[in-house]
Amino acid sequence: MNKMLKILGLMLGAAILWSSCDDLMDTDSQRLTAEEEFRLATPSDSVYSIFGLFTQLQKIADSYVLLGELRGDLLETTPASDRELLEIYRHSVSKNNKFADVRNYYSIINNCNYMLTYLDTAKVDRGELLSRKHYAAVHAIRAWTYMQLALNFKTAKYYSKPILTVNDAGKTYPELDIEALADSLIPLLEPLRTVPIPNIGYIEAYNTSFSFFPVQFVLGDLYLWKGEYQKAAEQYRDLMYTRSIAINKDHSSTWLPVNNTISSNATLFWIRSLMMSSNEVITTIACPTEYGQDFALDSLNNQKKIQPTQLALRNWDIPVYYLNEASNTNGDLRKFGSISYSNETRRQAVSDYAFANHPSPDYVIYKYKVYQQNITIYRSSLLYLRYAEALNRMNKPNAAFAVLKYGLNSSNLFNNKIVPAAERGNPVPDYLNLADMRFQNNVGIRMRGLGNMDKDTTFYRIPRQATLIDSVKVVEDMIQQELALETAFEGNRFHDLMRFTLRRMKEGDDASYLADKVSAKYPNKTEMRLYLMNPDNWYIKK
Repeated sequence: MNKMLKILGLMLGAAILWSSCDDLMDTDSQRLTAEEEFRLATPSDSVYSIFGLFTQLQKIADSYVLLGELRGDLLETTPASDRELLEIYRHSVSKNNKFADVRNYYSIINNCNYMLTYLDTAKVDRGELLSRKHYAAVHAIRAWTYMQLALNFKTAKYYSKPILTVNDAGKTYPELDIEALADSLIPLLEPLRTVPIPNIGYIEAYNTSFSFFPVQFVLGDLYLWKGEYQKAAEQYRDLMYTRSIAINKDHSSTWLPVNNTISSNATLFWIRSLMMSSNEVITTIACPTEYGQDFALDSLNNQKKIQPTQLALRNWDIPVYYLNEASNTNGDLRKFGSISYSNETRRQAVSDYAFANHPSPDYVIYKYKVYQQNITIYRSSLLYLRYAEALNRMNKPNAAFAVLKYGLNSSNLFNNKIVPAAERGNPVPDYLNLADMRFQNNVGIRMRGLGNMDKDTTFYRIPRQATLIDSVKVVEDMIQQELALETAFEGNRFHDLMRFTLRRMKEGDDASYLADKVSAKYPNKTEMRLYLMNPDNWYIKK
């Protein structure tokens, strides 16, 4: 235990140097400790150090959600909101906003650099490299954190060695945007993508379990931001295959049929069953507060300091729920796992959908209750939606659409009416091959809240377009809409809109894709649209 505390103390202390160099100028020593004393030479050392990383990740968990959602179109402030929330909502974040403190991000990165420098990856026990799994896991955390810095603050100071001295902290480091960061991070991650994830399991001292960032998911995201779509699809599909990740119809909310007609009763299994499924939740940041960790998202939600926008509510109300050709109705049942009526917080939203037509707009985010002080970063549906995004931009709009409506499995993959032979190829490339038995139960993500969409031939289809690029853009719109229905309030929204818009700007379009959608939630729509037409205004000023 003393060794653990010593290592954690060193790591956290070293990180402070980055952002508080002036506070340490009066120290007698230019180095925190002797280099050899704190080599991470045993598996226990690396486990202790990873605990330190988890502790640091907890400090940006709230920020991940609030910066990703309050600046988007689905979440808004209320009359009860604090100044810091209003700043994020208004895209005018001040330097002392606790949810936009770059020091927390650099603390994680510096701790990662420390571990990657001092982990002893050469020791072997029974043919297995002891710390190789931890080495890969730390690289993934580091890369993901760098992504968050670049996406929120436009650039990040890039460095690969730990800052352990005042002199180190005073050096000049290059400022890289997301694409330049990807160029630096991808070569480090590529050799590690087949390394298994460590299994630490339940930690009694933390009263929770920890999960890791799969290298393939992080790599896929980096390639997606770079516009290297085949490589992105390869990484996403590789993770699906190695982890046997599929979109299961059991994780669906459905209207109960009576005489083959939609009745007034529903089974609302979607979000609660998802959160109980180890196959759905891929990566979380656990934020227990028993030991003094400050986690605000649940209290902000309960105190009505944040709430869903009317745009978000309409997103769920408009789509057609399809039971069969003769029986359908409007409304996506995923609404009832995403929000709940705030005066019903003592009741389980999974057994109550009466609030849907309640005249009061007094809603809270039900997801934040179900997550129970866990922030979900990656889950299966997000993996498949990112995969569809990559396929679509490879000029395979029908294959991408199949992920949304039908599910990619052996039957659908080789059905020319679903995936044309020209898109499928012969032989089918590995990145598109979901014909393995592990994918046989794959269904469309849309079927999680909108019934038997795979049987629908009327309501949800790709409208005929004049050109292939027009079809690609239409399907991209559908993916964007599906992200809003499936992953609302989870922290991705603003960055997803950024990515789609930056892609279209490279094709000659303007920034209106993001500006139109986000500005629609504000009373001063015209003013906010004009402001957001300038991509420089998407980022927080450092």
